[in-house]
Amino acid sequence: MVASGGQLSFGTVVALASSPDVISDTGGSFWVNCNAEVTSAPQLYSDSGRAMAAAGRSLPFTLSLASPGGSQLPTAAPGTSLGISRNGTNQTVVLYGKIRSVDFRALPAGVYSTSVTLTIEY
Repeated sequence: MVASGGQLSFGTVVALASSPDVISDTGGSFWVNCNAEVTSAPQLYSDSGRAMAAAGRSLPFTLSLASPGGSQLPTAAPGTSLGISRNGTNQTVVLYGKIRSVDFRALPAGVYSTSVTLTIEY
């Protein structure tokens, strides 16, 4: 069982021409509940596009289960192991998104958004 409707927000990002090439991180969480009948370790991936959009412009981002940096979440199976216990309790999984300043510096101000579908295999 997986919770739905989680939200990953980068909040307000200020783009200055003189700012160094840095990465903005944010973590959003959802929960997963597996019982002992699940015999293999749950793995997560997302084949959704990795770009937010506003007014016909695109802002790329990456997804990871580790912060800062970390391996990107795969776009196909096999996914990244969630490393959770299969004991029937709700366990929180944190997902991190990253946008690089080099990608947003030249974009006009606005609210950039998208939806991402996560897939758990077990």
